[in-house]
Order: sequence, then C-alpha cells, then structure tokens
Amino acid sequence: MRKICLLFIAFFFISRLSGQSDAIKSLEKTTQKVTGEDFVNNALTLAEWHFKEGFYEKSMEWAEKAGDAAKKLKNNEYLAISLNQKGKSQMKMEGKRQVMKSKAFKSFEESNSQTTDADLKLDNLLNMKELAAALEKKKDLEKIQREIALLGGSADATAASNGGGGFLSRRKKAQEEMAKTQAQNQQLEAAVTNLSEEKANLAKQQSSLQKMIAAKESAIQNMTAAQVKQQLLFSEQERMLDSMKFVGAMDSMQLAQKDMVVQQQQSELQQKQAEIDLRNSQRNLLLALVGLAIILGGAIFMRYLTISKHNAVLSEKNRIIEEERNRSEQLLLNILPAAIADELKANGSAAARRYENATVLFTDFKGFSAISKQLSPEKLVKDLDYAFKNFDRIIGEFGLEKIKTIGDAYMCAGGIPDDGSGHPRDVVKAAMAIQGFLNDWNQEKRRKGESPFEARIGIHTGPLVAGVVGSRKFAYDIWGDTVNVASRMESSSDAGKVNISASTFAFVKDEFKCEYRGKVPAKNVGEVEMYYISGLN
Repeated sequence: MRKICLLFIAFFFISRLSGQSDAIKSLEKTTQKVTGEDFVNNALTLAEWHFKEGFYEKSMEWAEKAGDAAKKLKNNEYLAISLNQKGKSQMKMEGKRQVMKSKAFKSFEESNSQTTDADLKLDNLLNMKELAAALEKKKDLEKIQREIALLGGSADATAASNGGGGFLSRRKKAQEEMAKTQAQNQQLEAAVTNLSEEKANLAKQQSSLQKMIAAKESAIQNMTAAQVKQQLLFSEQERMLDSMKFVGAMDSMQLAQKDMVVQQQQSELQQKQAEIDLRNSQRNLLLALVGLAIILGGAIFMRYLTISKHNAVLSEKNRIIEEERNRSEQLLLNILPAAIADELKANGSAAARRYENATVLFTDFKGFSAISKQLSPEKLVKDLDYAFKNFDRIIGEFGLEKIKTIGDAYMCAGGIPDDGSGHPRDVVKAAMAIQGFLNDWNQEKRRKGESPFEARIGIHTGPLVAGVVGSRKFAYDIWGDTVNVASRMESSSDAGKVNISASTFAFVKDEFKCEYRGKVPAKNVGEVEMYYISGLN
C-alpha cells in the first residue's frame, strides 16, 4: 500500500511538471510571433515561470530579452521590471557566486534608476541590502538602509510579497479584469440581438395565424354556398313532383304529397344539422384562436420578463460603472489638485507652472527614530496616520495644498495652484493650529505614559515651480530654492515652535508677534534671517 501511494504521488508531480512544461513551450511559440508590449509581457511571464521552476539561466535569458524589447519601446517601467527579474535570477545561479552576486547588485541598481514605482524600488533595495551584506559593501549597505527608511520599508516580508514577478502579475491582473468586463459587455450585446431576432419571429408567427383565420373564413363561406345549391336542387325536385300530379292518378297524388312532406322534413333536418355543424366549426375555430392568443400572449409576456430582466442587469452594470468612475475621480482628486486633475484628464498631461510668490511649510517630529524603536510597527503607523490626518484637516480649513509626506516629514504649500495674496498668513495660522493640536494630543499621551510627538515647523515664502511628474502613479510636486529654505527653517527650529524666514516675516509681521532669532546659512541662497512666531498682535 505504501508503494502504491508513493507511485501515485510521483505520478502527480510528474504530471504537474509536464503540464507546466507544456504551458511554457506553448507560450514560447506564441511569443515568437508577437512584438511590442505583447512580447515584453510574454517574455516577463516566461522569465517568472522559469524562475519558479528553478531554471534560473533560462529565467535570466528571457528577462534580458524583455529588457532589450523594453529599451526599443522606450518603456522604463518594463525595463525596470525586467532588470529586477534578471537580478533575482542572477542571485540564484550557482556558478561563480561572488561574480553573479555583483552582477545581480548592478541589475537591481539599474532597475532602481529606471522606475518610479515605490514597491519596485523597495524590492530592489531589500535585495541590494542582502547582496551588499554578502559582498561586504559597508558604505553601500548604509546608503541602502537610508533609502529603505525613506521609502518606509523595514521588513524583508515586503520583498517576499513583491518577489517573483509580482509587479508583472498585478499589471496582468488589471488587464484580465478589463478583458473580462469587455467580454461581459459583448455577451449583453449578443443577448439584445437575440431578443430582436425573437421579436421578428413572433411577428412572422402572427402573420401566419392571420392567414389561417382568413382560410377558415373562406371555408365557412364555401359551406354556405353549398347549402344554397342544395336548396335549389330541392326546389327542382318539387317542380318535378308537381308535374307528376297533373299526369298521375288521384291516389298516387296523395302518396306524392306524403313523400313531399317526408322530403321536406328530411330537408329541414339536414339544414338544422348543417347549422349545428357550422356552429360547432365556428366554436372550435374560436376556441383554437383563443388558445393561440393565450399562447402568444404568454410568449410575449415571457419575452417581456426576459427583456425586463436584461434591462435590469444593464442598469445595474451601468450603475456599477458610474460608481467606479466616480471613485476613480475621487482618487485622482485625492492625489492632485482639482485644476491639475482636470487639465490632466483633458490633455493627457499637465504643464509645469512657475509661481513667483508661494509659501512652503515643512514639519518634522523630534526624536522620531528613538520613538519608532519604542513603539510596535502597528502603533507607530497608527499614531503617524492620526497625526497626518489631522494635519490634512487643518490645512484644508485654511485652503492650503498638501504636497507629500516623507517618513515623519510633512510638506504643504499656500498660493498653489491658485495664487491667493493671503497665503503667507494662512500658512502661519495653519502652523499654529498644528502646534495647538499636537499640544492637546501630547498632554493625553503623557497621561497614558506614552512618548509625545513634538514637531518642528519651518516656513518660507518665495518663487517655485510646481507640476506633475511621471507617467504612472502621478505625483504633484514642487521644486526650487524656496523648498530648500523652508526645509532649512524647519531643521533650525525647536520642537513646539514655528520658525519663519525674513521673506515670510515681511508678509505677517503686522498680524503676528515675531521674535528675531538671527541668521542661518541656506544652500544657494546665503544667510537667511529667522523669526519665531510667538502669538497674535
């Protein structure tokens, strides 16, 4: 019995491997016949399958083919995925381990330079971290760890979840969902076409019934003519009998009269029978017509129910499509300002704009690295989420535009994309509101024995450039010395304080109490005067 079980298990795995091998061969033949993005997708799929089967050289070969095709298409995202897969295959190859690890490190490094996808960058960095440790590249290891921290990734589980072609799988899954939706629409269109054909068939059946009714009416008319003919025959016989009276004897006349009476009675009986048969025929025809009408009415009613059901399905599909469209619109507005989102939808791109006078706010939490070591990952993310959601609420109340968060840093701006003259005062008010919220929250955290989240805030007003970068996962960002000076104001501030530059001070000095702090050097700008906001005038 044990031998039988072992044989069955061996047969199962051999069959599975044979099925996988057939699938790979079939896809390889198909890939030789296609070009462009279809070739890249197929080549990446083959690289992923060979990797899972343990054929790392074949996996690397297909990843390189996909990369070459992506270069011709000038598609950096496909190139980045190909390089990522190539690096993973090189990590697994046995020959010349140190050489292959060095090549794998370069593949991941090049993949990182080609992509803007945060998940792919993090996967590359985690693999580079492992290789740097194995190759004893201490400087590279420290740099990689800093980049991983900036991306918010700290666990190797993230790499595992994204490994083995996960980026391609997510892309293919979205394409399969779109193809499935199109197939459902085609099925609905075919159902509507079938309903139209059935409607035409019902019209033909109705025409046939009308022809049958006309034939029955013609038969009834023919039967009436036959009865008239019979009456004429009877009249002719009566005239013959009358002639016989004149030439016959008196006794035969009486007999003839009796025969006439009998014949007349028979004629009356025949006429009554004919009337009865006619009424029966008319009744049977009427019953048949009523039955056909009922059947036809039932068929029409069933068609109506079917059409109503299909219409309900179509309405539900349209409702779902509309909800998804609204959800996509809302997600886009959560990423980009409304004006930029409208321009992007209308033109497929959004032009960068220069603002001569905008105000940038930076925040950063004091001792965040130490706090992160004290808290569990779940608690740390929960507290950051709570803080940034309240930051979002506050800047929304003052009409400011959130730019991005980087780790525990938060950046927003006033005067973009709509250039309002009061934005320096609004930004300072928002900064004071943020510090007020943090003071209240930290009092509660201290009562619970938890470490407080104390923020440094820096603000600077000046020219900058704003726009959308990337072709996937759009990001609205700002650039210029104004951003760098605002960051310098934040790093030169103390926890719980709002530190502003001289250019911002010129706009808000009449409304807020300001405390002069001296000067601080800033990159590309020179020394910048600083002021603390101490309250309202």
